[in-house]
Amino acid sequence: MRPQDRAAVITAALTAAEQDADDRGWDARPALLGLLDPTGHRHAPAVGMRELPVDEAVWRLHEQTVPGLRLPYWVGLTAITEHLTAPTTVASLRQWARAEQRRLIGMAFLCEGLDTHADSTPAHPDGLPVRALIACDTDARHYQILRVRGAASTTTTVLDHPPASVRATVIPMCLQRLLTCAVA
Repeated sequence: MRPQDRAAVITAALTAAEQDADDRGWDARPALLGLLDPTGHRHAPAVGMRELPVDEAVWRLHEQTVPGLRLPYWVGLTAITEHLTAPTTVASLRQWARAEQRRLIGMAFLCEGLDTHADSTPAHPDGLPVRALIACDTDARHYQILRVRGAASTTTTVLDHPPASVRATVIPMCLQRLLTCAVA
């Protein structure tokens, strides 16, 4: 797939994946996804997705703290990233990336949580419930598809050259680290 086609094709695949998640309903566990280029030619670009198998207990790390206090799902993503990129375990990440003999071109993280940066309403004093699908690709692009619970549509952001303030946030840093280690 040509790099200039990649952003549009990845955006379409991420949009479809978020719509599928919305069709299944809320309160789903997070998912760590590999974005794969299944095409061997440039005339029919497409992106496949494959979920990285993650122990359910890792996604429940946010529940294992003080009762009533829940940590965000990126805590689990950080733990997964640390584990899979360690020198003793990075080979398993690379094996997963090459299992279907399709080129890994990105990593994505699908999760639900509270957006505390949004204007809170009386119905949501702690923030708005949102589903976010965040991805990074091999061209260093950043993608985000965000749906507020109950909304009919999503907000999509694609940054061809994400600023350092975006690259330095936890989820993009984890995704980029996983991608870099997987394709090395």
